[in-house]
Amino acid sequence: MRKIKNLQSMSFRSRVSGRASSLFLLELTARFLARHFVTALEMTIIAVMFSGCFDLDSSLFNNDALTSYNLRTSVIPESLRTQVVLTSQGKKIYGYFVKSSNAGEKNIILYNHGNRDHLQFYWDRVELFYKMGFNVFIYDYQGYGMSEGEPTESGIYSDADAAYYYLQSRGFSDGQITVYGFSLGGAPATHLAANTFTPKCLILEASFASASALTQSGTLLDMPGTFVMKGEYNNAEKIKLVASPVLILHGADDKFIDLEKNGKVIYRNANEPKKFIAVPGADHSEVPWKMGEAFYISEIKKYILEP
Repeated sequence: MRKIKNLQSMSFRSRVSGRASSLFLLELTARFLARHFVTALEMTIIAVMFSGCFDLDSSLFNNDALTSYNLRTSVIPESLRTQVVLTSQGKKIYGYFVKSSNAGEKNIILYNHGNRDHLQFYWDRVELFYKMGFNVFIYDYQGYGMSEGEPTESGIYSDADAAYYYLQSRGFSDGQITVYGFSLGGAPATHLAANTFTPKCLILEASFASASALTQSGTLLDMPGTFVMKGEYNNAEKIKLVASPVLILHGADDKFIDLEKNGKVIYRNANEPKKFIAVPGADHSEVPWKMGEAFYISEIKKYILEP
């Protein structure tokens, strides 16, 4: 079957012509017959094809709204955490500042979470950073948890900026802030380090290179991400603007965001000093656990504290 080429040059924005839609559906069907299954992302593409409208941006955000947070206190005492309300694009966004148990600790990790649920889902990550002895700030993007609004690419960048300016208001200098991004969080994290300020270091875990790379990682489709997404999320290009040290962690068995097309591409484009850790046996959300908690804590702490 002839592949549809040069899709990006077609003037499709919100509607797709019946002929192109039919051809593309035929290609998807052929790929399905060839390997006997389709991924969730391909099923989504098929669905939007039948609807005649291309927009996968919303599928990138698997957010869940809450009226309140219920955070466990077994590791981090309630007395050391403070709920914070910020403003981004006119919307209230919520976060938590976690104070280090080490008196006088100056370093802080600004954590940008993944696309699932809300910050409560990532509290075990916050606990790991707390065990390292650092201050931590985690926040919810617009539309996540208690935060108002709906998530968009420009919105998550604005939300990240609001988080950074909050840390500034608390007296943290740029050289004391480490920016950490997991999965989707790699986009606002890279934005911060490329466009907003120069952090102590940038850490990316299981992050995608761009919308196109994400589309091609989740499917076998050789197509530009802009064909199905309005946003570019081009971390691979933005990383070239980052002057801070960069640490990239990626699961060698990541089935959602492919290591070769994403983590290694970002790493190649990053400036020195930089470090790459491929974690054997780790799927998308498993990097800290497959590394082992003690080793993960040691590696992150060492990278942040290195001169």
